[in-house]
Amino acid sequence: MYLKSLVLKGFKSFADRSVLSMEPGITAIVGPNGSGKSNISDAVLWVLGERNAKNLRGQAMEDVIFAGSSGRGGAGLAEVDLVLDNSDGTLPVDYDEVAITRRMYRNGESEYLINGTVARRMDVLDILHDSGLGTGTHSIISQGSLDSILQSKPEDRRALIEEAAGVLKHKQRKAKSERKLANMDQHLLRARDVVGEVARQLGPLERKAKKARTYQELAVQQADLSLRIAVDDLRQLQGQWDAAQAREAELAAQMEERRGAIEAAEAEVEALQERMRQETLDAGDLSRRHRAAAAAVERFDSTTMMLRERRRAALARAAELELSQEANRVKADEAVAELARATALFDEAAGEREAAEKKVSDLDCVYRDLGSRRGTLERELSAIAKDNEKMSGAIEVARRKHAENT
Repeated sequence: MYLKSLVLKGFKSFADRSVLSMEPGITAIVGPNGSGKSNISDAVLWVLGERNAKNLRGQAMEDVIFAGSSGRGGAGLAEVDLVLDNSDGTLPVDYDEVAITRRMYRNGESEYLINGTVARRMDVLDILHDSGLGTGTHSIISQGSLDSILQSKPEDRRALIEEAAGVLKHKQRKAKSERKLANMDQHLLRARDVVGEVARQLGPLERKAKKARTYQELAVQQADLSLRIAVDDLRQLQGQWDAAQAREAELAAQMEERRGAIEAAEAEVEALQERMRQETLDAGDLSRRHRAAAAAVERFDSTTMMLRERRRAALARAAELELSQEANRVKADEAVAELARATALFDEAAGEREAAEKKVSDLDCVYRDLGSRRGTLERELSAIAKDNEKMSGAIEVARRKHAENT
């Protein structure tokens, strides 16, 4: 396994995307002071999971992002891709080439990627443990660190040797396991406390459970009794419903009977009204005939008066005509005949007047009788309407009781 390439973008002095290809053997990067040689080793440390900004020669982790220059603005993120050749299978992944990527944004968010897939920092460290790489390793010796390594204590050199031998990975796993065991002991203590508390509450809970079982049994009995009461109420309501239906049918029959009586009474009233109308028409005819007879009587009276005047005139002239009686006998006979005819007409008119007055009197009696019968029928209709309203109220009450019972 060897470092194949390193890609930097927005990391410290590398504002543009820069690709460094590493071939097997010794690769040297040379340049004057301040050209960014140390930034390359910082980029390798950073992408391998370094979290201490001082080891990257900065005050804060955001210092790794290109801050800008006089002719160019700052970058929004820093990104480093470290590509390792894994054709020999050193890294525990099924890829011949492993690309480890780390990104960091201005808002402080950071993310790791392994071959383009988002991963955790722990996943990156787990992959690199057996390779001799990782945070805190001296496989990467920064500027000024050589003297500190040569002059380090035996314990520090031991740590370096353990790191190179791959022992640090197991120590870290052991520390992690010890932390997990300590947390488990704490969980166990809390579980024991919970068990003790549960054991202390077991007696009251058992009594509560007994009461709950008793309550369930009583609730079942109550439900059974409630069901029986409901069935009995249902039977009673069914009987009341049947009685109400029978009563409703009876009231409906009575209502139909009363309706028939009302219709018959209305038909009779209509017949009486028609009869009254016909008799009124007859009475009008009689009135007209009475008026004609009265007019005839008036004409007869005027004729009589005229005849009387003529008679007086005739009597007055009788003396004068006695001399010419023979000459005027024919005229006298005609006058007598005319008088006889007038008398007969007067008698006939008087008879017709008496018959008309009698018929008018009879019609008045019939009209009063019809008015009396009409008042009687109207009272009967009013009584039938009241009975109908009572039956309607009784039917409505029966329906409401049925609706309430259901």
